[in-house]
Amino acid sequence: MVTLVTLFFAISYLNSITPAGIIIHHSAVAPPLDGTPVDAATIDRIHKRRGYEIFYWGRFYHIGYHYVILPDGTVQKGRPELLQGSHAEGYNSYTGICLIGNFSTADNAAGKRGLPAPTESQLNALVELTKSLQKKYGFSSAQILRHSDVAPNSECPGDRFPFYEFQSRL
Repeated sequence: MVTLVTLFFAISYLNSITPAGIIIHHSAVAPPLDGTPVDAATIDRIHKRRGYEIFYWGRFYHIGYHYVILPDGTVQKGRPELLQGSHAEGYNSYTGICLIGNFSTADNAAGKRGLPAPTESQLNALVELTKSLQKKYGFSSAQILRHSDVAPNSECPGDRFPFYEFQSRL
């Protein structure tokens, strides 16, 4: 007889990954009208409405990213690192890191749909987080990608994300 505990263990095991690299995103979420900042909790609510729910070791997760970096450089946890993501089709074994903002000139030319470029604090936090994950999992620079590198119809993380500058700092 299959017990509930056995079922939970099996589901959690099937949803586990060994991270294969890093995919960088921007949130592309416009700030709420009430002025509250966009953060991991905001993205979690949006992803819950989109049906990104997954069970892992006794809990349901919705947010598709593993980490969210706020404009002040604060790094917030999303999903656990060893839980498959829901951020890049075909690449959800990669760690998803999302910077709050919309760094696409085409989608956010005037900056009304969020921060138009990453802050220096965000970039510093991204560099430190990436270095930490590289050390932990042995990722090479070739395993650190933009969402648009794996999803050709996406601009994410936008043309104003300084990818080559970021890479040179690693």
